[in-house]
Amino acid sequence: MRLIAALMLVFICSLLFMANTGQDNLFFEFKRGIPFGDKVGHFMLFGSLAMFANFAFRFRHLAKTSVLQYGALLVLSLSTIEEFSQIFISTRTFSFYDLAANFLGISLFTILSIGLGKLIPRYNRRLLKSA
Repeated sequence: MRLIAALMLVFICSLLFMANTGQDNLFFEFKRGIPFGDKVGHFMLFGSLAMFANFAFRFRHLAKTSVLQYGALLVLSLSTIEEFSQIFISTRTFSFYDLAANFLGISLFTILSIGLGKLIPRYNRRLLKSA
């Protein structure tokens, strides 16, 4: 899972680089063809990154509840910093709706990953202990 999380992060960083430099690619064309494609993209990309990060960090969490996962908090921090950085980039536009889509994706995929993690013996000891 660490490799998948790392590859997902590289993929998202390459998309961010292309967006920041005004380049176009197939992914951007695809999202333009879907209603609310930008928000769906934010939801899916950052949500799936959070899920893979949760598995990569083996569901380590901050509090007694297993909802505050290190992986999800890291992705939330990175996505928030990235969205606010768009204020200073001429080819980008800051949007609270993008932040909301990021947050909803990260939240939903974290809940999903916790459920999946409880089913997989390799991960479920830490999750079941905190439940």
